[in-house]
Amino acid sequence: MYQRTSVIIATCDRPAKLANCLRALAQQQLPRGVVMEVIIAVDGADQTDEYVRMDQPRATKFLFLPRCGIGACRNAAIEQATGDLLITTNDDTTPQPNWVAEHLRAHDLRGEPGLVVGLTQWRRWTDATVFDGLVRDTSMIFFFDRMRAGEMYGFRHAWTCNISLPMSVVRTVGGYDERLWPYGFEDLEYAFRIEQRGHRGVYYHPAALNTHDHRITWKDYCNREACLGRMAACLWEVNPACFETVFHSLDGEKMRQNYTTWLEQDQGDHEAAAEEMNRWATRPLAEVSDWENVKRLLYRLHLPVKRRCFREGYVSGFDLRHDTNWRERLALGHSFP
Repeated sequence: MYQRTSVIIATCDRPAKLANCLRALAQQQLPRGVVMEVIIAVDGADQTDEYVRMDQPRATKFLFLPRCGIGACRNAAIEQATGDLLITTNDDTTPQPNWVAEHLRAHDLRGEPGLVVGLTQWRRWTDATVFDGLVRDTSMIFFFDRMRAGEMYGFRHAWTCNISLPMSVVRTVGGYDERLWPYGFEDLEYAFRIEQRGHRGVYYHPAALNTHDHRITWKDYCNREACLGRMAACLWEVNPACFETVFHSLDGEKMRQNYTTWLEQDQGDHEAAAEEMNRWATRPLAEVSDWENVKRLLYRLHLPVKRRCFREGYVSGFDLRHDTNWRERLALGHSFP
């Protein structure tokens, strides 16, 4: 078992949620002999005192950085980490008291150096809407509903809201690619490089549980897909091999041409789907009697809208590459997911 763990958190403009995460980390029930440090990289913080005054675990360090994006923040935290196991989470998660201990146990179960992903469950809202239920119970964001404990999965399952890996692997592979800014595919590209170095498979250990306090609306979801489309154009330049593995094409220009054609030929299927999703999204979940069937129908229904948002984002992102400030424009006001 690893004896020193480093938990790293990148944060941006969410001090209240970060404070909740730190309180949960301060209550971790660590195995005998294990020590934990927490390193927080604050992206563009102005009110540093507000962060330092938070209740926090021992051995907590704050790094106050200029606005630089999630990848750069994580890299800065990694540089300061002294543990032999690195655990990454988001500022808006609440880890269970045995979260660190279960990540440690998962690496014993895995039996070889590599990635472990724990279960991130969505917060259950008392006034949950139908869309809250879709995010929670389907593969709209994560794929936990399709995963089994103790199984290995591909690099696309390495979600940085709840992953860990040995520091020896981190030092070999390097950090996150900071050109994937502000966010989008930076976690996937990082896990791809880890897999390419021979550390294949993401071991799923749901007992390493945290809760995601991040409410996403239907509009947020569509904007997120457009952002991912823009960042896919960036991924094509940053790591063509990863792009090819994900999108089954090495020709980013051809993909742009195809997407443009498909968008022009769209007969409005997405509009009808969007209207129906708009009608359902904000309905109280408690009023839906046959949730399993409704869930399946709405998941299928939303796919044309999802595809169109992504394709529009990709085309605009691909065209923006020729702008001298293209990465700043790609951000379009986004901070962290």
